[in-house]
This record gives sequence, structure tokens and C-alpha cells, in this order.
Amino acid sequence: MAGVVESVGEGVTGFKRGDEVYGMTGGVGGVPGSLAEYAAVDNRLLAIKPSRLSMREAAAIPLSFITAWEGLVDRAHVGEGKTVLVQGGAGGVGHIAVQLAVALGAKVFATGRAAQFPLLAGYGTTPIDFTTLTVEEYVREYTGAEGFDIVFDTVGGEILDDSFRL
Repeated sequence: MAGVVESVGEGVTGFKRGDEVYGMTGGVGGVPGSLAEYAAVDNRLLAIKPSRLSMREAAAIPLSFITAWEGLVDRAHVGEGKTVLVQGGAGGVGHIAVQLAVALGAKVFATGRAAQFPLLAGYGTTPIDFTTLTVEEYVREYTGAEGFDIVFDTVGGEILDDSFRL
């Protein structure tokens, strides 16, 4: 969610009325989600919204980040020395996953279309054009046919099947 603080509870010092914030208000851990005009929110689940982001952009970040974090950090233990392929690296969850893996020291590759290459390269990845290379070709070209240590698939379907082969 993203919104404007209307009031703060007793003991809350990090926020004040009028602050633009974003974060998670629910939708996880059995707590209802944030589909309301007003919400009482645990201040530990909020942060000040970056001024350069719109409310819509800021609201999209928390769930995408949690998804990428759980897959790459909690489950796959991404880090230095790992090679990571993010299927759909320019997408909603993919662009967060790419940046997270790069920040944690992995060597990151990301599939996308040629038009997305400048964006993907800007995140510190090696872009792979899935429209011109087969899975076998890009595994051979980028890993010496060894395969990637971690494959994070944000696309599904046939791409998920390909990911298992990687």
C-alpha cells in the first residue's frame, strides 16, 4: 500500500500527519490486505515514500520485494559466487529480483527482449534474448553448459518448464 498518514498512535515517533508512506498493511500472515481507503497500520511495516515515486509505484514495491526476497534469499541463499538467471528480468518481480541478486554479490543474467537490454544492463545483469536463443544455446553460451546455480522464474508456463532444464 501507499498513502498519507492521517494520525499516529501513542509512542510512534517515526511518522507524522501528512507523511507519504508505503509498506505492507496485511495480505500476509493471516492479516487482511490493504483494500481500503483508511487503515490502521503497524508502523514497523511502513517507510517514508521516496519523493520520486508515485503512490502507485511505491505501492507496487513491497509485495514484489517480499516475493523476490523469499525466493532468492530465504530459499535459494543467493550470494557471492552464485550464478543467477532471472526469467523475465524486466518484469514487476523480475526487476526487483535482478537488483537484489546483484546487490548480494551474485553474477546475474536475465532474460528479456532486445528493447529491455539497456534497462537490464543498467541493473548490472547480462541480458539474454530469449526470443533468439534456445535454452540450450544460452546455457552453453553463458555457463559453458554447466547451468546456472539459481534460476528464478517470474514467467511460468513453458518458461517454467525450460527453467527446470536449466
